[in-house]
Amino acid sequence: MSKHDLRMIPLAVAALLAAGLAGCADDASGLGGTTSGTTGGTTGGTTGGTTSGTTGGTTGGTTTGGDIGGIVCNPTSDTFRPIQVPNAVVQTDINGLCIGCAVNNPDNVVDADITTVGVLNTPIGLLGGSAELSVTDTSTVYPAGRRAGFVIFDPAGALLTATLLQTVTVSAVNNGVVQARADGTALALDLLGSPIIGTTAPRFASLIPTAPFNELRISFGSTVNALAQLGVIQACVSVGAAP
Repeated sequence: MSKHDLRMIPLAVAALLAAGLAGCADDASGLGGTTSGTTGGTTGGTTGGTTSGTTGGTTGGTTTGGDIGGIVCNPTSDTFRPIQVPNAVVQTDINGLCIGCAVNNPDNVVDADITTVGVLNTPIGLLGGSAELSVTDTSTVYPAGRRAGFVIFDPAGALLTATLLQTVTVSAVNNGVVQARADGTALALDLLGSPIIGTTAPRFASLIPTAPFNELRISFGSTVNALAQLGVIQACVSVGAAP
């Protein structure tokens, strides 16, 4: 066999592969193009098509004042901002006779990570005692009329309701003196938006103090048969005045 014949072999293989690929194109009908060809010694065809389209959308909205639904509480938000380190001091307390009451990981409430949480624990059925957590802003005294409170959730995954929160109290404090307090149904309880802790939907438990404040407190008392733990994510204050 001559060298000329050897060079012709790869060309023949390439021709066979091209014919085979053209045959595969014949089997790909419905892919969005035109397939044509004849079989009978010669197989040929073209597969082509044009797919065009645009997908777009605009999601927008503003949340101001007391319109809490869907808030985003972060350091650059123009709606609600958290009280965070380095200007935040967190403290805990146990009130009354509350054997077994505890506050776990309180520093998580003032760090910059919204996926870390503090947890208030109270035994089921032990009435009268409570676990408390407070966050003080060491650099700012907020004026009256700002909406303020805590982003909270049920670690067990249940939906927080006013009924389940009968023993939750949120207070606004100025230099150790309570300026406003709300509990039970007096608390505004609003859905934060998309779940940020697993599948749990956080809620914003808040009030509108009528006097200046630099500290927020949340107290969780024991219940008869439910909600022995309360997760606390952040303490948040509105950027502007609530209507």
